[in-house]
Parts: sequence; C-alpha cells; structure tokens
Amino acid sequence: MAEDEGFEPEIIAFTCTWCGYPSANLAGVNKIEYPPNVKIIRVMCSGGVEPSVILDAFERGAHGVIIIGCLIDNCHYVSGNKKAEERIEALKELFDVMGLDSRRLRTEWINASERTRFAEAVREFVEEVRALGPLPLKTRKVPEPTTKEETQAEVKLLIEDTGAFDCVECGKCTTVCPIATYDPDFAPRTIVLRAMEGIVGDIASDRDIWTCIACEQCNAMCPYKVDYSGFIRGMREEAVKYGAAPLCSQGGLIHSVQRIMAGADLKQDRLRWVKDDMKVAEKGDVFYFVGCLPHYDAIFKEQKDLRLQEICESAVRIMNKAGIVPVVSNDEKCCGHDLNWTGNEQDFEKLMEHNVDLIKRSGAKKVVFTCPECYRTMNSDYQDLMGDFDFQLVHVSDFVKELMDSGAIKADDFARAPYKFTYHDSCRLGRHSGIYDSPRGLAEAFSGDNYIEMERAKDQAVCCGVSAWSNCTSQSKRMQIDRLQEARKSGADRMLMFCPKCQIHYRCAVQDEVPVDRSEVDVGIEDFTVAMARLLALMEEPKKEKVAEAEN
Repeated sequence: MAEDEGFEPEIIAFTCTWCGYPSANLAGVNKIEYPPNVKIIRVMCSGGVEPSVILDAFERGAHGVIIIGCLIDNCHYVSGNKKAEERIEALKELFDVMGLDSRRLRTEWINASERTRFAEAVREFVEEVRALGPLPLKTRKVPEPTTKEETQAEVKLLIEDTGAFDCVECGKCTTVCPIATYDPDFAPRTIVLRAMEGIVGDIASDRDIWTCIACEQCNAMCPYKVDYSGFIRGMREEAVKYGAAPLCSQGGLIHSVQRIMAGADLKQDRLRWVKDDMKVAEKGDVFYFVGCLPHYDAIFKEQKDLRLQEICESAVRIMNKAGIVPVVSNDEKCCGHDLNWTGNEQDFEKLMEHNVDLIKRSGAKKVVFTCPECYRTMNSDYQDLMGDFDFQLVHVSDFVKELMDSGAIKADDFARAPYKFTYHDSCRLGRHSGIYDSPRGLAEAFSGDNYIEMERAKDQAVCCGVSAWSNCTSQSKRMQIDRLQEARKSGADRMLMFCPKCQIHYRCAVQDEVPVDRSEVDVGIEDFTVAMARLLALMEEPKKEKVAEAEN
C-alpha cells in the first residue's frame, strides 16, 4: 500500500518488565530518540499478552502492535517469550486470512541494556506500518447503557414474543437441562421467573443468562412450547445494552474477529485451502458457504491435529465428484452466529446483509453449508429478519443424500468404513434445525455393520457444552467428558460430527489431563464430511489416529 500523506500510525508496544521496559527506560534516560507514535504498556511477561488483547488494541484504533521481551532462552519466566512468539506466529496467519496484514505485528527479543536496539526496532516498525497506511477500521465504541425502565419495557416484550408468560414452573425444563445436571442452583424457569417479576436491575451481573448453552433440550421438553433459547438470546441482547459482557473463551478473540469483519471491507485471503486440482467458480448455481473454518486452524493452532480446513476441501471434492463446480468466495464473511447469541445485534445484521448480497450476486440457486451453525443462522435468523430467500438453503448431509438419491454419487462409491463409529448430533443441526435422518442415512451407506448409535441420540443427544464461545465452564468440561465416555462405551472407535466447534471442544477436553481413566475417552474425533471424502477416496486418511496422546 502506498504511503498515505500525513498518516502517522498509532503503535502499541507491550514491553516485559524485565527487559523490554528497562530498555525503553534506558533509551529515554540516554535521550535516544524514537518515534512518539508508540504507546508503551508494561507487562510482567511477554507470554502474558493474550491474542484477544492484541485484537482489542486494533479495534480501539491501533495500526500496529509490537511485543518486546527478553532474549529467547533467557526469559525470567522460563518460556514465556517462546509462548508469545508461537502466539504471534499463529495470529499472523489469522491476520493474513482476515486481510489485516501480518506485517502489523512484530516481536523483538532484547536485553535490558540494549537501549539503542530498542529505539531502532521501534523506529523500523513505525516506518513499516506507516508505509502500510491506515486500516479501514472504525474504532469500536462502547454504547451508553440503557436505563432500568427501558430494559424492563424490552424484557416485557421479549416475554410476550417467546411465550414465557405460559411458563407454569412445572420443572420439566430443569429435568433435561444438562447444566442443571451438574449445577443444582441452575434452572431455566428461574431466569424466566425473575424477568416476569420485573427484576432487571441485576441483568448486567446475572451469570445464568450466559451459563445457559442454548442447546434447546428445554424447548423440546416444555409442554407449553416456551421458546427458552429465544428468550435467553433476547435477554443477552438486553444485558449487553445494560452494560454486561460475556466471559468469552479465548478472551473474546473470535468475537473481535467477527466485529472487525462486520466493521470493515478488508482484502481477505480465505481461500488458501483451495488446491490446484479442485474446481471452484465465482458464479454458479451452487454456492458453498464456508463460514469461519479458515480462521480456526490459526486460532486453535495448539491443537496440532485439528486441520479444520480439510472440511472445506472435502466438501468441494465431493461436489466435484458429482459434477458440481461450487461457488466459493474470498469476500464471504462470518455468518454472525456468535455475535447474535452474545447480544451484538448491530454487527450481526451487518454480516447478514453482506453475505446475503454476496450470495445473490453469485447467481446461486442453492447454498450448501458444512457448518450447522451457519446453516441454522441463515435458515432461521436471517430469514426471520429478511423474509424467505429466493435461493435454497441446504446442509451438506441433506445435499449429499440428495446426490445419492439422484445417482450422482452411488452407495457403492463409498468404501466400507474400516472402523466402528458413532454419530454426535450437534444442537444447531439437531434440535435447532430438525436434521436427524440424513446423517444416519449416509452412515448406513458406508457403515456395513460398523455404525453404532449412542444411548442418547437425536433430540436426546447431549450438547458439547459451549455456546457461541460464551460459557466454557467446569460444567462444560464435565459434559464433554461424559459424552466422550458415552461414545467409547458404545464400542465405537470414532465419533463423527458435523459441527467444527464440537470437534474443537471435545479435542480440548482431552488434550491434557482428564478426570477419568484415559481409556474411557479414547475415541477418535472426526468431521463427518471429511470421513465421507476419505471413504470416497477423495482425501487421504491421517497418518495417525486423531486421538490425544497425553498421559493421564
């Protein structure tokens, strides 16, 4: 990018207290000049600078961030700077996918006495960021909170819209609530009761509305058809307006990424997963909506065998085998699911309008989704706000089943699965969208006798325990371990699923120590679309089973 006339970048420098900050201090004492663009923030260790904090700096107007700490292998906290370096390398990958440009991030490892080197490093970085020019990001502003009276009025309307007035406190929702199973103080109906009594003064500090995982077990059980999940989503929106914020996983990093996408038209690089032998198009009848998969491999890089972009590749290869050349777009943005479920309606709607316009301009008659959350968001939330679309929305399980029914892909094309497997119904695909049969029909096509149903399946399936990255708690971990035990107890070698977040959460649950004998959760975790592509000989099997190898 050409240098903008008069542009002076705002730079944030995180300096460790042992080397980075002393070198900055010595530069000042010795009157060694460096650009005044730099705002120095002193931290105990460079390893303590979370990626979410760095994204927050950019949202608040920074044009570049530099982390300055001790020399590698000389960290006062043993390996803090190595951890920082790994994080920044992963974050650089994410920045390039998003279009933020990884050159806006830098690390420098110096000794406390190297005042000249500090000044030179800062000067070089400022010059490089100045040459890159400003970012087309609007500084995020926290809106003024609503009043108690305004909140009470909105909550009253929410109670009416979701049928919460019909709640008779029968307690059936609590009997099936997975959170209540582990937390006796939690009950869906008590949240409704407090709202109906007009108790909204503590809505900003009420953790129950964030503890709910919106799995819709309560919706399925309620005899009066109260829309508890819709009520919770609305309460979160009002809580945010009142000044609340969820305690998000990764410190809210993923929400920052989505807000940035909503607030700027960056030149993304999200199609790196497309190989030379794959056929894709810019316009056509079938649009493949990828979602946030290109981001996750960078965000969760510590999960070494994750490789979620294999899902995108598998989906396109399956379509290509059926003679379909799908549209994939570098301009696609996140569907906004997580913002919608954490109370950020404004940015959610920006993403919605962008994606719908993008699909319309592609000329697509059908949109295919591998992610259950993307499918649910467009099929339910988008159409609730925008009306019915003139293009069809299809989850990949239904889509591949249609291809088999039409003969475009034959059952005989699949190799028989050489392992026993079970299937995990994710909440958004199952209870939220009612898709249960197609995955099982596909499983039967390539299973032989190797498909095993878990005890709790379909609308009784247990959630992975986390919703919109807003509530990863000890209860969530217990639910994840419980589900993995159930899968292993069934006799399955692998548990297949469509939801990438479910896969992330289950892998996370077993990557370190587990509270049970490791053999009880020793089950492979694999994406269903990838499994199909492998059985169609379109993708290779991994060299080793994707099972955590840490010792108990």
